[in-house]
Amino acid sequence: MNITTIDLNLLRVFHVLAEERSVTKAALRLGLSQPAVSNALRRLRVLLRDELFIRGQGGMVPTPHAEALVGPIDDALRTMQTALLGGPEIDPARIVEPIVITCADEEIVLHGADLLAAFNACGCHAPIQFRPLSLEYGAAELWRNRLSLTITTILFAPDGLKQRKVYDEHLVCLVRKDHPATKNWNLDAYLEAEHLLIAPMGGSPQGYLDSWLRSQDLSRRIRFISHSFGAALKLVRETGLIATIPSRLTERNDDAGLVTLPLPIDAPSFSLHVFWSERYDGDPVNKWLRNTVHAALSQPANSK
Repeated sequence: MNITTIDLNLLRVFHVLAEERSVTKAALRLGLSQPAVSNALRRLRVLLRDELFIRGQGGMVPTPHAEALVGPIDDALRTMQTALLGGPEIDPARIVEPIVITCADEEIVLHGADLLAAFNACGCHAPIQFRPLSLEYGAAELWRNRLSLTITTILFAPDGLKQRKVYDEHLVCLVRKDHPATKNWNLDAYLEAEHLLIAPMGGSPQGYLDSWLRSQDLSRRIRFISHSFGAALKLVRETGLIATIPSRLTERNDDAGLVTLPLPIDAPSFSLHVFWSERYDGDPVNKWLRNTVHAALSQPANSK
């Protein structure tokens, strides 16, 4: 085999296939089409004279030869990345792989445009891929990908992640202006009304506010559960339910039929954080990424 004829992009395809065990998922992560990834796999099979990955239970299963190559190829790619991007001065323009951000859609609504502007300003034009938030905080992606971060609260953060606080936040109530509760807005009116719960991670049909209310021997009537903060305004307007949501989401409400009211109980505030894997805590590329993202998220709301 003549090493000078090897397309180094094939090594990246091998690396991602070994982690994802799926052509579809690998294509999404690489920013390529599925046929392009399949073609790269065919070229790898010819080059290395091995099937490398075969279909099995749970996805593409690596052959023994492929398993033996995973470590060396991973090390080689990391060495090349460090040489090209990881010196004292990071050149964002050289970053071409997708930047992966795991978050609720709230962060996309509030900060998506700011993040794109921040990357453009430093010359980075890599694709930005947002992934839905999960109870694991995207920890597996953070571990394997230096170009990945998670943006959310610290409430359920698993071990093995580093974090940096961005800003404090509190809950407010988004209500239709003609809602009967607005005539005498107090705790009793709030608890007796029907509520829209936004649960971006899924799971329990109650949020952290409901856990806190239970500690006070209180409860509210949850009637509708959605994973999307972006749909909150439309749902409140069309259903008459009350949505208790982060205050920043209501600052952009231009619907004259909706009003923002204070939460009629002194519930705990919370904070937004940027998370990354402790594996890349000292990595210069990941450090550049999290500093860029933190700066974009930290812009005052009234400057947007």
